[in-house]
Amino acid sequence: MSTPFLSLLKTPWQIAREYYHRRPDASFDWSFGNEAIKAAARAHVDELQRSGIVLLPAHFEGARLERLNAAFERAVAGKPDPHTPDALLSEDFIAEDPAFVDAAVDEALLEVIAGYYGKKFAIARSNAVRLNPTPALRDGSYQWHHDTRGRQLHLMILLNEVRADGQRMQYLRGSHQRYYTHARAHSHGSRFEKDMREALERDPSVRERIVDVCGPAGTAALFDANGLHSGNRNANGKRDTVTFCYVSYRHFKRVTYRRRHVDALPAEKRRVLDFNPYAQFVD
Repeated sequence: MSTPFLSLLKTPWQIAREYYHRRPDASFDWSFGNEAIKAAARAHVDELQRSGIVLLPAHFEGARLERLNAAFERAVAGKPDPHTPDALLSEDFIAEDPAFVDAAVDEALLEVIAGYYGKKFAIARSNAVRLNPTPALRDGSYQWHHDTRGRQLHLMILLNEVRADGQRMQYLRGSHQRYYTHARAHSHGSRFEKDMREALERDPSVRERIVDVCGPAGTAALFDANGLHSGNRNANGKRDTVTFCYVSYRHFKRVTYRRRHVDALPAEKRRVLDFNPYAQFVD
């Protein structure tokens, strides 16, 4: 962690860079859906801007959800998470099945993302995670934190029903607007478990701002990972999720796609994939 003096020196640059990152581009004109989709998206954009999170219960359903679940099972099979107990993890799976691409470029969700960013964006990373029931713990991402990458939208899809007392993620509404000092923007400084505990003790009404990311299978959650959020581990059922991270600037990582899956997309959806300079397209 930075010393207080070093953090004081670096913080103005940290905040200026993040301010630039949050500014929309007036020339941005990407479009994905028809007028009905755009109208629905505007309400979700408003909620996302206010709260930092929006939930769409059972957004994926029917045969589409079945395909996602079947592809998920293949993606995580035999892949234990080396850092998380009782969990499976895959971080390079999108090329394995067109169902993942279909979900990642859902036009209704892309309209919300485009409205929130107001600038070009691309998928920069992803993960498929199964959390099996386990004794309760508070560690790593399963404590209050932000993701240390500034303004960044994540799409988390619940592939099974997750109860409000289950292994749901929680999000502190309104915390996404915060600018962090250099010390609180990195490494252990990004952990806010003690801060949240103290805040709840001082003002129990803070609990009213906590959103449980739960609901029926197919529920989609869009959230700004600059806001404070926390996973929860417990024995109350499993949680299967696919998460896509959309980046408008910086923090791009390699993402692999099957060329034939991408070529089948309309041009406006393809650019959500190839705007990432590290995207790889394989046969």
